[in-house]
Amino acid sequence: METEVSMPLSKGVQNQMKSNLMREFSSITASHTRAFEFLTEIMNSEPNRIMLDEGFIVVVGQLATYRINIDTLMKRLSNPIVYGMGFDTILVHAKGKLDRNKFTNACIQSISNVNVPFADSIAAMIFGLLNDENFFDNDNGDTLRTALVELYGPSPHSPIGNKMKDYFRFRFKANYNLDSMTVSFRGSHGFKWRLGFGNPLSIGFSLEYKKPRQRIWRLLTSDTASVLEDADEIFILMNRISRSPANTMPDSMDWTTSFGLCKLIMPILSQTASIDDEELKQMCAKLEYEHW
Repeated sequence: METEVSMPLSKGVQNQMKSNLMREFSSITASHTRAFEFLTEIMNSEPNRIMLDEGFIVVVGQLATYRINIDTLMKRLSNPIVYGMGFDTILVHAKGKLDRNKFTNACIQSISNVNVPFADSIAAMIFGLLNDENFFDNDNGDTLRTALVELYGPSPHSPIGNKMKDYFRFRFKANYNLDSMTVSFRGSHGFKWRLGFGNPLSIGFSLEYKKPRQRIWRLLTSDTASVLEDADEIFILMNRISRSPANTMPDSMDWTTSFGLCKLIMPILSQTASIDDEELKQMCAKLEYEHW
């Protein structure tokens, strides 16, 4: 069987291909230069809203204040192969403040096209943060929405208060009531749950329930933080409670099940309502041990 021998390209063809490659590299370099000039214009046009802190670009949005790590951006630029092309998380602080002891994180990837220069991606992200009130409702804004609700909580008096009703309905099919300062939603087995956030003395939330065919809300605990772990995190708590009471039953426990949740929910279930405290404790411990 004869093997086909590839013929080397002529010197003239090689030179032309090298010239074309260098022209493409130069074009990319020029586009990055223009992009950085544009980024400079943006930062100069909003001096009161885009500032530099030690090691950070600070962006003052309409809903919060954001810090972007400069060192991370430099590493991405200097060696994208080693450090990757995406953005690290940005720091999200309350509006008009830089409380370094209270913030959340948001992983906001580039809003622009993947083929644009990195500086244009930075500019697009800064634009998004400057106009965070619109970005909050954007399809790409999920991580920002989550960070802002974690930062402010569900209170209607925060900068995102007017957006909470639509957000809770979209994410949890929940009813966000400004008058009663509650969020109500369905659980499993016909149960309904309601979290209250109007008590300033509570670290967590009040928790009420309705069994199937019940019309009146009944208080289960006045402060979830006193009986459940991570009970001051609204999303974690709603994910757990929305799967209750199923996640306190042996055959349907899942990742949301916890020892504290079993002790809280099981006494209101008909099959465990009559047992004493010691028996309930042993049952909850046995359920958790067997499941995990």
